[in-house]
Amino acid sequence: MGRLLRVGEVAAVTRVSIRTLHHYDRIGLVRPAARSAAGYRLYAAGDLLRLQQTLTLRFLGFPLAKIGELLARPDFDLVASLRIQRGALRDRIAELERIEAALDRLVEGRLATGEWDWELVAEASGAVGDGLAQGGTGMDARYTPEQMARMAELYEAVPREELAAIEAGWAALLPEVRAHHDLNPADPRAVALVERWEALWERTRRAWQEDGELLGAVAANYERGAFEGDGRAPQAADFAFVARVQEARRQANAPDAG
Repeated sequence: MGRLLRVGEVAAVTRVSIRTLHHYDRIGLVRPAARSAAGYRLYAAGDLLRLQQTLTLRFLGFPLAKIGELLARPDFDLVASLRIQRGALRDRIAELERIEAALDRLVEGRLATGEWDWELVAEASGAVGDGLAQGGTGMDARYTPEQMARMAELYEAVPREELAAIEAGWAALLPEVRAHHDLNPADPRAVALVERWEALWERTRRAWQEDGELLGAVAANYERGAFEGDGRAPQAADFAFVARVQEARRQANAPDAG
């Protein structure tokens, strides 16, 4: 079993209060591996890992009941779950960076002119408001524990190189699409961008093994605007650009075209 830590030691190294650790034990979320002869809780390395999972998922917005439900699943994959959590934390970091940039522009404008620029005030308010909205629609609101478990399973099944290539593909493509939103839909440059989009989307679908339920859940989240404001994800304006180009292509290829 290796070294065992008493509850006070766990509290010290994790910065989680003893009261919280006792509560997690009472509700069966993070139970100590053993107890001493005097009745003290003793935690093993596996307990600390479960505590880490609990704390990270809690930070990402999951209520304790759903965390327990997810961790109790027999098909729960810890490594894949950590990958998903890492991606979600990147999203949160990007969200905070957007807020910071808006506040920086507001302060710099005040220092430069001696006055408040009310457009910048509105921009900063909007950035913070978006952040609050995202905080209220965390991963627990986007996906069920069953869907999260399925995501973890799929991520683990895909080679890391393929996942990295897909992520890099979107990271490169999205800024190019946004820089060309105003292109004529028939412009060869617009057509080339959409062809890259379609090929990358098909590659993404294959990575998800074309799981209809999960793809439907992702689509539903996009439709309700759950990813709006997240520059790492396609936005409504990006989808509109792609739709315009696809429609122009359909019309050009129609039998009676010309």
